[in-house]
Amino acid sequence: MDIRTGALAALLAFALPATAQIQSATGPRKAALPPAPKAAHNSMSKSTTPFNCHELGWPNHPHPGMKAYCEGVEARMLSDEAHRAGRPGPSESVVNLPALGSAAAKRTGLACVGGQAMRRLSNGWEQVHSPAGGWQRCREQ
Repeated sequence: MDIRTGALAALLAFALPATAQIQSATGPRKAALPPAPKAAHNSMSKSTTPFNCHELGWPNHPHPGMKAYCEGVEARMLSDEAHRAGRPGPSESVVNLPALGSAAAKRTGLACVGGQAMRRLSNGWEQVHSPAGGWQRCREQ
C-alpha cells in the first residue's frame, strides 16, 4: 500500500464519523413546509351580481316575480359562500352608483368600485355598509 492509498483510507476513516457527528449534533432535518391551502372559491371575483338578475325583469321574463326570486337566491348563495370562506357577507340589495372617476361620483362622493359601494373621505375611500347588514353591492350606472 503506497502513501497515497493509506492517506486516502485514513481520511475516509476519520471523515465519515466526523460527518455523522456533525449531523447528529444538529438534530434531524426539518420537514418541508406543506403547500399553502387553495383559496376558497369566490363567485364575486368578477362581478358582485353573478346571476345577472336585472336581466330577468319585465319584458325579458314573463313572470313578474322572477327578478325578485333570482335576487333572493343570488343573495343567499353569496352570503353562504362568504360565511363558509370566513369573509364578511354582501348585502342583499344592489344599488346603482356612478363609476369611480366620473363627474357624478366626484359630485356625490359615492362610487361603485368593482361592484362595491365606496364613500369618499378626506384621506381616501371607505366601503359602504348596507342598513340591512353586510357590505353594500352596487352596479355602475
